[in-house]
Amino acid sequence: MHLREAACSYYRWIVDVIYDARGKMYLNIGWEKFVRHHSLQAGFILLFSYFGDRDMSVKVFDETRCRRDYHGYSTDEEDD
Repeated sequence: MHLREAACSYYRWIVDVIYDARGKMYLNIGWEKFVRHHSLQAGFILLFSYFGDRDMSVKVFDETRCRRDYHGYSTDEEDD
């Protein structure tokens, strides 16, 4: 899976995905590196969007429910 921050196409993280018997998807190898790089903490909200072809984006909101901005302001449509 290629995971990226929403509205940022130039930083992609390769993350393994595993599925359980019920078809639920779990992020596996590579996810911990993404978490450390973005300083994710308990209480943050993550909103994932799957675009097919193993392409997924994530929006990160901190404990105050404000969106975390890692790469500056973007006018990308996906940022709405």
